[in-house]
Amino acid sequence: MANPGTARLHVGLVIEIDFPTFTPRITLRSGRELVVEIVAGENSGFADTVDYEAITVRDDLVLLSWQEHIGTTVVHLLDLAARQAYTVVTPARGPLMRLTGAIDIKSGAGRDPAAGNDRPGDW
Repeated sequence: MANPGTARLHVGLVIEIDFPTFTPRITLRSGRELVVEIVAGENSGFADTVDYEAITVRDDLVLLSWQEHIGTTVVHLLDLAARQAYTVVTPARGPLMRLTGAIDIKSGAGRDPAAGNDRPGDW
């Protein structure tokens, strides 16, 4: 069965989420694989390639989840219209984390602000 969420998150999409203590970069490599890298703040330099699931809840609202090889589980609710992420992280060690951060689109299929298609639905 095809993953219904990949329609909103295109292969090649690169986003960063500005959380208070760190910034992850998420790169979608395929319809089921992504790379997550911590590019600033706590755990800077961490990177992992993982299988993910993306479910479109409704227009411009996507639930994105994965489990890292170190055991950490990550669930993002991505409000693409508001460019806001609501995230829950269950670390391999340590307490549950609830985070909110702004989404910054770094690159991605279909993104061309000059052409006027920089709307979330065009990602």
